[in-house]
Amino acid sequence: MTQIAFLLADLEVHEAWLVYFLYGGNQDLLVIDAYLNGLILIPVQDSDLLALVLIERLSDLHMPHLASYSG
Repeated sequence: MTQIAFLLADLEVHEAWLVYFLYGGNQDLLVIDAYLNGLILIPVQDSDLLALVLIERLSDLHMPHLASYSG
């Protein structure tokens, strides 16, 4: 669902990564790009942080929160 949420959020990968990084994420841009495109898995704390980024963006766009936390 994260990949769908990412597509609906209308963000470029570098935009999502920048917010993720500002929130304390430490994965590099290429790792986040691969994750958001469904190519790799990342640690739970990073996927949850990206879910937060996407949920906030979708909320700003008045769209359903398709991203979810791992827990």
